[in-house]
Amino acid sequence: MFCHILIGCPSSGKSTLAEAITEYDPNYRIVSTDQIRKKLFGDETIQGQWSKIEAEVFHEIETSIQAGYPIIYDATNYKRPWRIALLEKLNQYQGVKWLGWYLKTPLQTCLFWNSQRERQVPDHVIKRMSASLKQFPPIVAEGFDTVYPLNPLLKTSLIKQFQNKQKAFDRSLINRQNRIQKVTRHNYSELIDFERLLYLIRLLITYPGIGNLQNTDPDTVKEIIGNTNKFKTDIEEICAFMSKIIDPIYADYKKIEKDLQWLEENGIIGKADIRTDFNLTLSEEFEANTHSYSDVEPFQRLMKTIRLIIHEPFIWDREKGTLDSLVARMQQENLVGYNFRDSLRKDIEKILKPYGILPDFPMKRGYFAGTAILSTTDLVRVFHLLEAQAKSFNDPVDLQVYNKFQERMEMAKLAQSDHYPVRAIHNRNIVNLEMLSDSAIAQSTQEVEAAIEEGKLLELGRIQGGGTFDESQDNLFLVYPLQIVFHNIGWYLGFEYAEGEKKGLLKFERLDRLFLGKPQSKARSRNYQIKSLKQLITLYQSCGGLFLGNDPKQQKQYLSKEVSERKKVEVTIEIWFTDQTFKFISEGTRRFPLSQMKMSQPFNRELLRKNRNLFSLRKTSDQKFPHRFRVTLPQWSLEDIDLHRWILGFGGEAKVVSPDDFREIIQAKGSAIESSIR
Repeated sequence: MFCHILIGCPSSGKSTLAEAITEYDPNYRIVSTDQIRKKLFGDETIQGQWSKIEAEVFHEIETSIQAGYPIIYDATNYKRPWRIALLEKLNQYQGVKWLGWYLKTPLQTCLFWNSQRERQVPDHVIKRMSASLKQFPPIVAEGFDTVYPLNPLLKTSLIKQFQNKQKAFDRSLINRQNRIQKVTRHNYSELIDFERLLYLIRLLITYPGIGNLQNTDPDTVKEIIGNTNKFKTDIEEICAFMSKIIDPIYADYKKIEKDLQWLEENGIIGKADIRTDFNLTLSEEFEANTHSYSDVEPFQRLMKTIRLIIHEPFIWDREKGTLDSLVARMQQENLVGYNFRDSLRKDIEKILKPYGILPDFPMKRGYFAGTAILSTTDLVRVFHLLEAQAKSFNDPVDLQVYNKFQERMEMAKLAQSDHYPVRAIHNRNIVNLEMLSDSAIAQSTQEVEAAIEEGKLLELGRIQGGGTFDESQDNLFLVYPLQIVFHNIGWYLGFEYAEGEKKGLLKFERLDRLFLGKPQSKARSRNYQIKSLKQLITLYQSCGGLFLGNDPKQQKQYLSKEVSERKKVEVTIEIWFTDQTFKFISEGTRRFPLSQMKMSQPFNRELLRKNRNLFSLRKTSDQKFPHRFRVTLPQWSLEDIDLHRWILGFGGEAKVVSPDDFREIIQAKGSAIESSIR
């Protein structure tokens, strides 16, 4: 008995074909989900509860087959898991051949025919179904005895195509059996096992730590699964994700448990030797339903590709391009033979991208999977870099991230407890957070970070008794926050005043001196935020520090594209240094922007060779201070306390020459220090 399962988008011609088959052979009975919906709910447009529809589908199939009537199942059947689950149930009937008929009607034709129908399906639904069928078209390995494509746009009618292909069934079956006799089968030769393994890899790389997310990342569990009781085991959590994100048909507890063990044994998760073959149980047992990777050779190649990309992402040679770089590396490691380029390309296009193991966008500088963007060696180096500074910077949010990173690295056995701290960053936050006011935003920066991302207006206040260099500052003020910055000794917030005389002024203030005022509803676009941030960074780099002045008009003038306008608010400072001190000064080639500095020639000839334009000033005629240092800065830098400290720190080894008013400021401070000592 030949029974037929129709597959295709709405308006692809399925019902037309079903009716033509019954005219050709009246013994056929049509089982239609649309007609069942009409029968159950009074209208075929009512989707209704699928369990009730499904029960009626199998009831009608059972009744027809038991009565000796072959059936035509008329439904979209556009998802592969649905087809696999359907055929698992249908294959109970002895002596029935299940033929799949895939109507490959072009999408635009489906949309046009749909527009001509009285009952129309939304275009976006048809497009979604078409994309799913294109990504995972029906294949014999799903459980069919065969699958035939049909095209309603050919000159040959659908029914004629149907008749011709059905007559060729015996011959096509023999040909397929001859082909698959050459297949050496393995653990994942069955399609459902193969797909479950791929989807499991996808979950593992998309949700690092899956299996324990209910403890480490409950928000993600709630987002994906919803409110649920605690999972008793790690496998139970993975099965819940598999069922929700992919399909329940793949959420087999015992098989996933074995899959995880296999993935760990073969280095796709955990540590790996990328050169080793995979541990597979091989069999030459003959079975009809095979897929493109049922044979051991293409499966080994695919898994070796996945393992290499996970453990060594972004393999890329500028001269070769992404694919050829990967091919060359795999050949170098003897993972594949030669002339495998096309096979690898198909692995990526037909498997790795559709199954979500690789991102579905062009990867022009090497392939990567999920969050695996660093090799093990690089990941460990990044961890130690963060380890060297996270605790010193003493930011609560950073520490939370660091602690999670540390825990994951220890769980993965990548962080060694006896690691010697070869590098360290000894900058530290001078503010003890435990002694701060609870209202200080330094205690918890999440709300400020969110406001920066969303361009939201904030009301800020200055904590009473906090340090300030400007006693006239308002206690409460409105700003657009732009960036949180660690500078020298603490965390600062860069922001733009949103109102009053200071509107538009860009400024930094220390986080521990600020608190959040009343919530504000106003926000501005990302473009405005980015524009202001670029201006803030330009000023910060040009000033060589955090003091950006207190005059928005001056800032605007300095940021002008007109060179003449900028020069009106610039000042050139010249300082002369002794031999001993200039050795240190000449090494600081990045203290200020290179374009703003000039110096006399250094003692270090190598420095001169690499920076001739920087070291272009003549020496002075002063024997004690023979070395010139000249820097052009915004006028407000003359008031910068950090600049004053830098110069005064050299004591009698530095001499401010110009401008006159700046020389007087430094002299006055030096005299004040001298008199206070007396």
